[in-house]
Amino acid sequence: MFGIMEGGFLIPTYVKESTIKGAGKGRFIIGNHKKGSIIRKQEINSETLHVIKNKDELKNYNIELLKHFAHTEPKDCNLKTNYVYLNFPPMNTNHSANNNIDYIYSDKYKITYLIRNVKDNEELLQNYCNFKQNNWFEDYLHNNKLISARELGINIELNNPIVK
Repeated sequence: MFGIMEGGFLIPTYVKESTIKGAGKGRFIIGNHKKGSIIRKQEINSETLHVIKNKDELKNYNIELLKHFAHTEPKDCNLKTNYVYLNFPPMNTNHSANNNIDYIYSDKYKITYLIRNVKDNEELLQNYCNFKQNNWFEDYLHNNKLISARELGINIELNNPIVK
């Protein structure tokens, strides 16, 4: 095992230009890793994972950070907080319906793990459509002429559906 690295990462990764055209930066894994491997473990409301509990707290954050990196809990999450989470450093993972990572939330931790085997230098991808809707957060973004990661994922899927 590698131990905990900067930002709560447990497996070595690096950030570079995404393989997805127009997506900006992406996070890539170093080494081959098996399904179930934990990529990152973050304590809730820590330096690496800020918890934003209401609309008033959003003003404490840069709108560009919120636009690109803020997210809600996954739809299948047992927590029912209606909070928004912001990673430091950012995950820099882009959207794919063929994602290779997912999340588990508890009262104490957010755990990022692999949902399939991943090879050296493969880009880590999440499915933005899996985030819960949060009206106060999305209203805030809409008032700034922006959309949430959840809405971006839905828009991408509507315009580029995966053929199964």
